[in-house]
Amino acid sequence: MMVDPGIIASLIVLIFLCFAIPIGGFIYLSVKKKHVAKPFFIGMLVFFVFQMVIRLPVIQLVLPQTAWFIAMSRNPWLYGLFMGGTAAITEELGRYIAVRFWLKKNRRYADGIAYGLGHGGIEAMLLIGVNNIANLFVVLSGSSYMAALIAVQLNYATIYITLFERILAIIVQIGLSILVFYAVRSEQLRYLIFALVIHTMIDAAIVILPGAFGVSVYWTEAVVFLAAVILMAWMVKIKPRFDPEGAFL
Repeated sequence: MMVDPGIIASLIVLIFLCFAIPIGGFIYLSVKKKHVAKPFFIGMLVFFVFQMVIRLPVIQLVLPQTAWFIAMSRNPWLYGLFMGGTAAITEELGRYIAVRFWLKKNRRYADGIAYGLGHGGIEAMLLIGVNNIANLFVVLSGSSYMAALIAVQLNYATIYITLFERILAIIVQIGLSILVFYAVRSEQLRYLIFALVIHTMIDAAIVILPGAFGVSVYWTEAVVFLAAVILMAWMVKIKPRFDPEGAFL
């Protein structure tokens, strides 16, 4: 099945930006601020270990073998809260452990940004970038049922909504990182709870809105967009408490 060359080009842009945004952001931060490599790469490591090694294999391979999980998955409210809650607990717990024990000398505002870029960046690279590299090669081969199936699913709206969602997700991950960094710096654990609640609500909404109300992907992206805007506004407000001596960028 012949695929529109524009679709192929758009898919390549999506793949490129999934890698270029976090890596470019890291390079920019490294020029502006010193010693941001450690939080950036620890952010990557924490996401990989807590999500890819621990949570996702359990959810994808172990829990589907249990009756209670199968029953729960039929209820979008319970399933959404479970998926959102487990994602929040694993990622925010991992974030807290990293900041509390591994980044004792890296708790600046810039370090929080770097950590969020690493955390959200590796998520974009692995879940979207790598998967779509595989899709691209299969489609370009054009010689299998799978290639035809992927080609049918590809369209401009899907590709650019995915790109928009990844940009928002990275912003959200940076905002959540700043919340956890501030929780550790200020010794006020309520900010960790805020991060847990916000993370749960965002991920749960992505499941509940289409599952319970049948809304389109545009509404779920609107929720993520709203969360990103709120977190960005909070980041601007909280910045002076991190680095009162001067501007960040």
